[in-house]
Amino acid sequence: MPGKPKMTPDERRAYSARMRGELEAVMDRAYGAMVTDEGFWAAVLRTAATLADRSPVNSIAIAAQCPHATRVLSSGDWRKAGRFPAKGSTSIRIWTPIRRRTDDAQGAAEAGRGETVSDTAAEGEGRAVSGYKAGPVFDISQTDGDAYEQPAAAPLTAEAVRSTLLAQYRDWYREDPEQAGGFDFTRETPDAAARILLYGHAWRRITEEVAPLPGQHLAEVASAAHVAALILGIAPGPAVMPPLAGIITQDRKPPVHASAVRAIEAGRAIAQAVTAAAERRGELAAAG
Repeated sequence: MPGKPKMTPDERRAYSARMRGELEAVMDRAYGAMVTDEGFWAAVLRTAATLADRSPVNSIAIAAQCPHATRVLSSGDWRKAGRFPAKGSTSIRIWTPIRRRTDDAQGAAEAGRGETVSDTAAEGEGRAVSGYKAGPVFDISQTDGDAYEQPAAAPLTAEAVRSTLLAQYRDWYREDPEQAGGFDFTRETPDAAARILLYGHAWRRITEEVAPLPGQHLAEVASAAHVAALILGIAPGPAVMPPLAGIITQDRKPPVHASAVRAIEAGRAIAQAVTAAAERRGELAAAG
């Protein structure tokens, strides 16, 4: 049976431009929903917590197209794992780097909605790129084939999360949160104490100077704590949508873009620090 004919260079460029345009439209709709739909804001944070290997920008793109995604790979990577896109499935489009043979990453061009090297670091960290294109990926729910076990880090107990967060707070900020905040953690369940501490760490990582609009700072802090809790397996507090609807700037990206990136990156950083500390102390525990 003859294979699918290859596209000419002009056809390839036209196809790439069309896919990029479609992804730009997805991002436009997503940014609009992120300031009007609390459910979608929560879906973005959930996606970012679940898909820690994807950048904040691509977490937004995936949430807009497949909000319940749990494992996203290219068709080639799925085939390496013994799976393949199911018949009739529609790919998810994300920003993927265009790699060039160059030693100079400073000239990396912006593509689409201005996704930059820092925006998509999880997909091309440490590699020089000249721009970004809309690349196809698939969630595991869109694939068939061999059984696949999702990679997962060993879980932490709520007690270990609480004790680690408390020790880090005292070491890093030279402050006792029980005295400063008036909390008696001995009266709180481990999950509740951890949520309070996650909020405190997020407050330290996201300043009011970078989120100056009324209600914005509190929303970003709560959302960062929400992301960290999801990653660490703690029952999360609320995912608070930032009050940024209707705000227009001269930037190519709306303010909610930076707001989401800050919340996601802060939440991931908090969770990563807890996990790393627990690993050093040998506190990773079996589930259950």
